[in-house]
Amino acid sequence: MKTLLEKSLILGLGTLSFTKEKAENFLKELEERGEVTTTEAKKLLGELMEKGEQEKSALKQTIQHQVSEVMKNLGYVQKEDYSSLEDRVKDLEARLGNIPQ
Repeated sequence: MKTLLEKSLILGLGTLSFTKEKAENFLKELEERGEVTTTEAKKLLGELMEKGEQEKSALKQTIQHQVSEVMKNLGYVQKEDYSSLEDRVKDLEARLGNIPQ
């Protein structure tokens, strides 16, 4: 059982680079060698896929934040900010167009 825990830990640490197919193959091998039951393998696969999705989501958020910071530091304006300024300019132009000269 200790080797199963060690392998699970190693497998868990590498979930970002681990595809579902690779995980299924790995667990199938463990099952064939009698190190896990079919039920345990299915449960482990579910846990691994869930952890992988969580890590994927966290990585995506981290990357988005970092890119946003880099863009901000380079002086780029976000699309939402640009659109807001564009709307304000249009509004001011409309007001100025109504002023008699």
